[in-house]
Amino acid sequence: MQGDDKPAIETAAATEREKAASNLRGILAIIAACASFACGDTLMKLVAGHLPTSELIFIRGLFVLIGALALCAYLGAFQVLYRAYSLAMAVRAAGDSAGAWSFQMALARLPYADLSAIGQLTPLTITAASAIFFGEKVGWRRWTATAVGFLGVLLIIRPGSSTFQWWALVGVLSVLASTVRDLATRRVHPAVPPPLITVFSAGLTVVTSLLVAFGGGWSWPTLPVFAGLVCAAGFSLLGQWCTIIGVRSGELSAVVPFRYTIIIFAIISGIFVFGHFPEPLTIVGILIVCTAGLYTFHRERVRRAEALRRAIGKP
Repeated sequence: MQGDDKPAIETAAATEREKAASNLRGILAIIAACASFACGDTLMKLVAGHLPTSELIFIRGLFVLIGALALCAYLGAFQVLYRAYSLAMAVRAAGDSAGAWSFQMALARLPYADLSAIGQLTPLTITAASAIFFGEKVGWRRWTATAVGFLGVLLIIRPGSSTFQWWALVGVLSVLASTVRDLATRRVHPAVPPPLITVFSAGLTVVTSLLVAFGGGWSWPTLPVFAGLVCAAGFSLLGQWCTIIGVRSGELSAVVPFRYTIIIFAIISGIFVFGHFPEPLTIVGILIVCTAGLYTFHRERVRRAEALRRAIGKP
């Protein structure tokens, strides 16, 4: 019997090793994505004082659009272009464009680490919105985690205190816009590849920012500012590509929690690039938001495991 079991044991061990290797690739890809996004955001904050927001968004968005179009051509994504025309795609593009505008306006005026921490509210707002608008079942534990996460954000922005900035509310608005984007993404046809989705979102952002830019008068960027925007667009595309690799390589339960490493990169950027170290209450708020988000993801994994057991008739 032991001899008969040996091939099965070896096969199971090989499967586990392959799964572990895939998870490691996925984790490293997600960490690389967070580092890329942080580099891009840092560059956007550095050039924020040199050009109007509309021009910053237009130039970066234009290069993101060009890169996305090139990827679509390389991958043959235009073959399923007809599937991309939908209300869900339009809503997603609008949410993504609104998020880009609000995030950049807040980024120019808030400490980067603070804004990044506010951005980690997105998984919590998605949980709440899914329950309210789509009728998804959300238990008291996840509702509690969502409420705790909002309390963490209040510690970060501290309304009513001398350190409060109204632009923090614009950061919260970017979270709400991102929530709309992510919920609409669920309704986009699964055959539409990510680069093609990026084309629609970047295209709308480019059009809106161009209209605003020319409406207020155009200022030509200097070469260093232009180079910074091109590099920011490159980091944005690299981050999106690494995110796709990470999600497709490993198990979501293993790789997604590492998206919170962007907070680490944001704090490092704030200290060494902008000379800003988060205040103690801000650090506490960051820890609360990240913990609430991780717990929400954990409860979602538990809920899916329970649903799977019920589906196959196991207790």
